[in-house]
Amino acid sequence: MRSWRARFGAPVLFVACSSVPIAGAHGPPASAGPVVLAPGYAALEFAAPQAGSYSLPAIGAAADAAVIDSRGKRGNLHDLFADRVTLLSFIYTQCDDVNGCPLATFVMGQIAKRLAADARIGPRLRLVSYSFDLERDTPAALERYAASFRPAQADWHFVTAPDAEQLSAALDAYQQNITRSAGHAFAHILRVFLIDPERRIRNIYSTAFLHADTVAADIETVLLQSGMLDTAATAPGYTLAGASAGADPGLGLPPVAHPPHPNEVVLGERLFFDRRLSLNGTLSCAMCHIPAQAFAANELATAVGIEGRTVKRNAPTLLNVGWMERLFHDARENRLEQQVWGPLLATNEMANPSIGFVIDTLERLPSYGKLFRAAYDAGPSMENIGRALAAYQRTLVAGGSAFDQWFYAKNERAVPAAAQRGFEIFRGRGGCSACHLVGERQALFTDHELHNTGLGFASSMADRHGQRVSEVAPGTTITYELGAVAPSAEPPPNDLGRYEVTQDPADRWKYRTPSLRNVALTRPYMHDGSLSTLEQVIDFYAAGGIANEGLDPLIKPLDLSARDRADLVALLRSLSSPAVAAFAARAREVDIGNPGSDD
Repeated sequence: MRSWRARFGAPVLFVACSSVPIAGAHGPPASAGPVVLAPGYAALEFAAPQAGSYSLPAIGAAADAAVIDSRGKRGNLHDLFADRVTLLSFIYTQCDDVNGCPLATFVMGQIAKRLAADARIGPRLRLVSYSFDLERDTPAALERYAASFRPAQADWHFVTAPDAEQLSAALDAYQQNITRSAGHAFAHILRVFLIDPERRIRNIYSTAFLHADTVAADIETVLLQSGMLDTAATAPGYTLAGASAGADPGLGLPPVAHPPHPNEVVLGERLFFDRRLSLNGTLSCAMCHIPAQAFAANELATAVGIEGRTVKRNAPTLLNVGWMERLFHDARENRLEQQVWGPLLATNEMANPSIGFVIDTLERLPSYGKLFRAAYDAGPSMENIGRALAAYQRTLVAGGSAFDQWFYAKNERAVPAAAQRGFEIFRGRGGCSACHLVGERQALFTDHELHNTGLGFASSMADRHGQRVSEVAPGTTITYELGAVAPSAEPPPNDLGRYEVTQDPADRWKYRTPSLRNVALTRPYMHDGSLSTLEQVIDFYAAGGIANEGLDPLIKPLDLSARDRADLVALLRSLSSPAVAAFAARAREVDIGNPGSDD
């Protein structure tokens, strides 16, 4: 066998599988006997290294290979590796060596449980288990295997090769030397690969070194090195922006002029999560502005209101909304205290028939009387409901990003070089800062103005016939004829942007400039959620938007190389605040289903 030291320049210790009976597919044996379990099954005897306090240089390129997943979909490994840090293991489901394939699957399961729900890391992590048993590990068998332990929120793919030729090529590329006995048992050397978003191998784990604690630290370290995480490394000269209790979420933001009273915040938080504020008691504010998704809605291009009714615009993040001078995509409101009544009364959102109806609802709930009196020395009213909800939203302060540590706190090593280059483009030839303003002491990354980028124009003028491609599940799309679904579908609502407020033809298809803070966490993008990734947004603006007679003159084609675009993405990823994870954790403590169960 070729040496991995010779091929990739790094020594690795490997342990081959042996045949040891076990009780389950991914855990320790039922009886210990003489078996010595690998370290991955027990607590570490030492503290795992702090993520970012070390570096993981690239060992070599991760090979591509054709695969078929557990749902029968064909693809390739490189597509799975794109835009993610990936943990790849080679296994077969019938392995009876406790320190072999079951160890790999067990550790990956621990990683999935620990990191998939982490708002910072989960969307940037993918797990891939590749079976080399073509005879027994069919897609259906892999799906059954995965279903018994794969966490629902984990982006974990179970794949195999389409045929023996493709399998042989993949095993050779990853130096998986597989032998098979007459009893259909396989012998192989356990290796698990850590692969970065640029499809480079960053680490290789064997039995002796495969542990969830150290692998989790390596995953976060690679994310930091790739500029995909809002925290920065903690080696000398670095700032850890996410794990430090002393991190300042206000760094880079204007000072808070009038902090809300704690009693107002308590009341507003409860209102925000209470489904009983909708007409039929099914929808809360938090169901469109999801704390675990940075108070946006990552899965939906446009929001869905009561009883599944269509809302024609994307649900914007509420992070730092207290500083927004104009609210809603068409800027029809200018005060947060007043804004809350828009969704409360909209027939396609929370559908309350009147202000009085909402007040009557709250007056019938005894616990709210006490909360309103504590906050305002009065019962529910139009003014106080708006004040309370605004008070809670004004606490959603999310600055102190890696960018802020670098630009405002002058920590030169807080962001990677790619993000620093991206900022030069952002303020220079990219022209981004003309609308997304950056001051010398603070930045909201918005001019609070409205602009026509051409997206609204293109949507209004779109052909309502022909074919449409829609994503029905992550990575799965279907193509269909619009005419075939039109008879049973709701007619798409027209959207003229600011014109709907002013009735001024010059305002057609103008929409408010959003803040770019936390933008990496608040996909999809634009007023209609039509762009799914930061890369797509940059490509859209590099192309000069979409031509129409009202196109904003600031939007022009840009000469950006692939590296320029990647650098801009690195900058945008550096704008995420460490405070977001704390907001998500706090939301998990709130009884979203029925707060105030004493009523």
